[in-house]
Amino acid sequence: MQAIVKRAEEDVQRAIAHARQCADGTSPKPLARVEGELWTAMLALGRAFLVLFLVQRAAALRPTSYQVGGVSYLLDTKNRRHGSIGTRFGKVPFSRPVGRSMLGCGPADLPVDRELGLSSGFSLGTVTAIVRLSATLAFATARATFREFHEWMPSPRAVLRMVDAVGGKARAFLDVATVPEDDGEVLVIQVDGRGAPMITATERDRRARPHGQREGTERHRRRDRRRAHPRPRRQQGDKSKNAKVAFVGVLYTLRRTSKGVEGPINKRLIATFESHDALFRWLREHADRRGYGRKRTLFLADGSEHIWRCQAQYFPDAEPCLDWYHVVEKLWEAGACIHDAGSDELKAWMARQTARLRRGQVTALLGELRAQHRAIPKTGPGNKGRRERLAKVTKYLADHAHRMPYARLRRDDLDIGTGAVEGAVRNLVGLRLDGPGMRWGRERSELVMHLRCILLNGQWDEFRQFLSRSQLKLAPQPAAARPHDAVRQEAA
Repeated sequence: MQAIVKRAEEDVQRAIAHARQCADGTSPKPLARVEGELWTAMLALGRAFLVLFLVQRAAALRPTSYQVGGVSYLLDTKNRRHGSIGTRFGKVPFSRPVGRSMLGCGPADLPVDRELGLSSGFSLGTVTAIVRLSATLAFATARATFREFHEWMPSPRAVLRMVDAVGGKARAFLDVATVPEDDGEVLVIQVDGRGAPMITATERDRRARPHGQREGTERHRRRDRRRAHPRPRRQQGDKSKNAKVAFVGVLYTLRRTSKGVEGPINKRLIATFESHDALFRWLREHADRRGYGRKRTLFLADGSEHIWRCQAQYFPDAEPCLDWYHVVEKLWEAGACIHDAGSDELKAWMARQTARLRRGQVTALLGELRAQHRAIPKTGPGNKGRRERLAKVTKYLADHAHRMPYARLRRDDLDIGTGAVEGAVRNLVGLRLDGPGMRWGRERSELVMHLRCILLNGQWDEFRQFLSRSQLKLAPQPAAARPHDAVRQEAA
């Protein structure tokens, strides 16, 4: 063993000498070339140091018998386990003793791996770096980006195994993450949703079939696949996206200062593909920790009936507020039934109605809409459609009239719009889960979304510490994609 340690020390000295040689400035060389050679040399030096470290740790004295999880093991120092570890510096060889069960059966134990916190042949730093990139970029792009800096990359299947393992810990972390200590006096909750494309059962089965013998060029093979699997013409109500809606919640606080209300403070995102009820149960747990029931709480959302049903059930003490810009769009729709689109009369009418909303004159606004509806003749070109659209908007606003406390909230300098959650939905779901050509399985889409929540919350460093408290094990194979077939919508 001493000879192995000595050889590793010599490799370190050779790597140092090579790095010095790369930085030799006695002969003219372009800086770009020196920079590239020196970067490669630094990675090689890092690998040499890691090999020395691993050799010394594997050679450390250990008890010949020990227990793990109630199972007794004998340390086998002769028949060692040989392999390699994927690190940020590259792949390094690793040989260590194996623990054999005293029962004569069962899986072997690797005490050195457990001591070092290895994750099934990868360092935890490598795993978290790959997973962070995968939470930001498409999987192929994440691998290529990692290779750009580390000059190697794990296989596509290894990346999926990493995402499955780390993503499986994300929900538990979000539930126990540190509660901000510098919150404001007003708690704000916003909810919205967006669909992400899911893989269908038909496409999943087609991908699972073994590949036939490859013939011809890739261009011809793509053409043959299109001919073998023609895409049927969509009917009314069919959705090409095959989306599953992600339900997203945002919590933050507002703080009163001498200069006015400051915020958002400590904005946190949580999301799930499960259901509105599942999101609201989770939101209630987080809101309770942030002061719901003890602080003034605002709840803002668009006009989704499911959201407001859940708000009444899970946040009955919150002040409900329908998104201001959502209401304004409805008013534009109503105004187009009264005045010509783009006309000065329409703009003036809109200015009067929004001023009424700001002053809290919702009843007067509804009276105006009903009067305009009565003024439209029942017969005549286009009148039937105008009356129907105006009646629909009027009913919608009347149903939500108790959720329009804009005058009171503006007087208190509080939020009346859902821009925070709408931006979160685009950032959380749209940028990563709704890319071109993406088709997700149910489980992995949930895991990636939880990872993005942690990333966008600014909690990644805390999450990394959370992962380091126990050994992270990767599954032998990536989880199979569970399909989702969207329910066909009836055409309007």
